Amino acid sequence: MKTLFSAIIMMIMLIGCSKYDVEPTKRLSLEEQISRVMVENKLEDKEIIDYDIKDHFIYVIFKNNHINSNNHNPDLVILKSNNKRLEWVAGPDDITMSMTAQEVGGMIFGRKDGPSVTLILSDKQPQESNVKGVKVLGERAKAVTYVEEYTEDFSMQYMYWIAYTDEEPTVEDIEIIMK
Repeated sequence: MKTLFSAIIMMIMLIGCSKYDVEPTKRLSLEEQISRVMVENKLEDKEIIDYDIKDHFIYVIFKNNHINSNNHNPDLVILKSNNKRLEWVAGPDDITMSMTAQEVGGMIFGRKDGPSVTLILSDKQPQESNVKGVKVLGERAKAVTYVEEYTEDFSMQYMYWIAYTDEEPTVEDIEIIMK
């Protein structure tokens, strides 16, 4: 009787621990991983506009609502991939230089452990702007345009330029190309 009872208990344990009852581990997409690291660093509910991957670094451009403004401006987070895990490297508080010139504002994120990043923001809508392009250290910056939809029948277009350089540029190294 004791053997029968032990056999029944063993069967219940084997059935109870079946691989079909264990929920599979969910793999997070890159965007979900990025969002999770941003939340961990107090940047929750930020909409990602774009991101670039350079070597082991991920440069995330996101919408950042500013306290004294009704609009948003693109801002930057730098993450590093380390053993398939994303780690925080720098964020909006790590700007090494700001600038304002000819219809644009800019932020420079100087880095020693990867490319420095220059983010140039237009003060005007792309169709109203006289800015044709931007060069940083003689190289053309990547132009990005995105649309913010406020209602079904009202949206606005925004534009920024981003450059990755081996050395940290100064204001004199940034050329605004006008129409």
